[in-house]
Amino acid sequence: MAKEEIKVNSNVYKVTINDQTRMYAMKLNRLYQQGFSDVDSFDEISSEISNTINNLLKHSLSPEVREEDMDGAVKQLLQMFDKSKK
Repeated sequence: MAKEEIKVNSNVYKVTINDQTRMYAMKLNRLYQQGFSDVDSFDEISSEISNTINNLLKHSLSPEVREEDMDGAVKQLLQMFDKSKK
């Protein structure tokens, strides 16, 4: 289990990278790809995307992510997981 830090809007969050958080990141990437490739189904999977984002943030970052930091935190997390795959 790796521990790192990210900074979003001058707030620092501790990142936990483990099998569970990797799973959420991979699922989120798949859902994004599915939503972009089939725009008609995006509404159907948007709640699943939201749930996956919430789980990813809940299990991989501390303290709890502020509302205004969520987008930036998700982007940085996905970049971290993409780098760790290579």
